[in-house]
Amino acid sequence: MNEQKRHIWENYLTRQWFAFGKKDEEPYTRDMILNSDGQISNYAAHNESFWQVCDDQLQFLDMNHEITTRFPLPENPSEMVKFTLIGDYVLDPSVQHQLMARQLPESLHDLKNGFGNQLDAHFDQASLTVTPLMKKIKTRSRVRVAFILNSVETLPALLPLMKALQEDEAFEVKILVMNKQYYDLNILPTLDDVTAFLQKQQLICIPVESNYEAALKKLRLWQADFIIRQSQWDGDYPSAFQADHLDWARLIHVPYTITEKMTYAPHHQKGTMLTNDYYLHVWRYYIAEPLYPDEKEAVAASFISQDIFQPVGSMKAKMIEHATPKWPINHPGKRVLWTAHHSVTDTWFKFGTFPRIYQAMLGWTRKHQELSVLFNPHPLLREIIATEPVSGVTLEQYDQFLKTFAALPNGGVLQHQSQYGASAAADAILTDGYSAFYEMQIQRKPIVALLRKNHTPFTPEGEEILHGLHVVHDIGHAQQELLRLLSEPDDKRAQQIVNTQNWLINEHPEQTILQAMLKEMRI
Repeated sequence: MNEQKRHIWENYLTRQWFAFGKKDEEPYTRDMILNSDGQISNYAAHNESFWQVCDDQLQFLDMNHEITTRFPLPENPSEMVKFTLIGDYVLDPSVQHQLMARQLPESLHDLKNGFGNQLDAHFDQASLTVTPLMKKIKTRSRVRVAFILNSVETLPALLPLMKALQEDEAFEVKILVMNKQYYDLNILPTLDDVTAFLQKQQLICIPVESNYEAALKKLRLWQADFIIRQSQWDGDYPSAFQADHLDWARLIHVPYTITEKMTYAPHHQKGTMLTNDYYLHVWRYYIAEPLYPDEKEAVAASFISQDIFQPVGSMKAKMIEHATPKWPINHPGKRVLWTAHHSVTDTWFKFGTFPRIYQAMLGWTRKHQELSVLFNPHPLLREIIATEPVSGVTLEQYDQFLKTFAALPNGGVLQHQSQYGASAAADAILTDGYSAFYEMQIQRKPIVALLRKNHTPFTPEGEEILHGLHVVHDIGHAQQELLRLLSEPDDKRAQQIVNTQNWLINEHPEQTILQAMLKEMRI
């Protein structure tokens, strides 16, 4: 590409707003901006993080700067058909992407609406503090706490706190339940499962199925003192419930993982995941154990305040420890729980091994009819296979595998519910899944950890936690270890006790959190 053509296109592309998505389908976004620094803004997706003009193409790149879409460029922008570029999606040749430059009046209209919505939000916030002459005084005799939930699998991390608050007359609780988002790509139908789980726990909830802005406005009018959102990932929620729209109240973070010190952040060789921008908004982060020196150093080098971190032990660890054993397969054999992480591509954590091993595990389970084998996939595994190119398995093959495995006389599939009853009932565990590396150590189970060679590296603390596992790198070795551990004592148990002792030291972390809320409100 000659320099003049590249300059013309770069100048044009940085002066437009774009609608982007699959060809001839509803766009993923209508507000994409190509910044002059090479970043893509107004659209949160791993595969469209950066852009460049190169080789007569507009190229979109992922967060690792690998090319994901190539848009051939005509000689100049005036030669585009209907202001549109059509590009090939490198990760799936069957998909074409469409990038349409938007008319300036249309863009300005949306910009005006966006400013209007922001102004309304600021007005609502300001109206909460106006004088009684302008606003009806609300009766307030209790501390108000709101939960925002969208995933049943990770509710054990919050359930003791929800129950403690419900039973304490000093608190009033609202529990909002909604479907889980997968960035802007898809909506996962989780609302019904979460609602059903809460009903069994005799917890009243407010389903939010749509019109999220209206629900947020009502939450503001209710004047929550504290808000507890289930995860730190903004991509899990509609924009109305992302961090920027919640920090008018005191945000509390109770992690659904027991520890974030097992690995470095994806694509990094140092630092900590405790410097996630979400924590800039947080009033308190209730961690399982005190910060390690390297974590303090990383936090000090960020804009996150060390004051937000308060060690209290782990509600989730205590619930895992006390989980009632429950095995859903009616089979008398020794029990093997197989859990599969969702990071099966070469992005994110790169722990998932399912596409490489599922056929081997199917054959192994058929061969060993004396065993009872339960497959427990991560809630996002199917979504990853459905929305991203995954080498080794298609969505149709995955769905067929689930049916086939569940139909085995000694096989079964566990989905859309907590796994800890099953892990408590298991005799041995095969896992590639991050959280399972340490969670199942709480239940003192023999754990075979199947690791990919290119996974996100472990921290020094993570390396210590690994000493409680039987680490292997191929499925054949993993299966041999499982058979051995089903007939021999586990020599890792003493290390597991050392690894998990700090997480279990406080029998009731929820009471520590409850008292901190009362102290903050001077009650």
